[in-house]
Amino acid sequence: MDSNDNWVCVYSSVVLHNVELLKHILKEKGLSAVVMNQQDSFYPTIGEIRLLVRREDVIRANKIIEDSEI
Repeated sequence: MDSNDNWVCVYSSVVLHNVELLKHILKEKGLSAVVMNQQDSFYPTIGEIRLLVRREDVIRANKIIEDSEI
């Protein structure tokens, strides 16, 4: 992964399946996406799972996510 400055969170959830599904959709559209799971391993309700894309892809990613109805 590039420097942290190049990646922006475009979606977060406590439901891993939703984040992984959106990652797959973004990748199908040609965008690089990374999942960062910050949930506690013992208490999954603590913390969140974040979907990151490159800074230059934020607007396009947000539109794709908005259209995905997740």
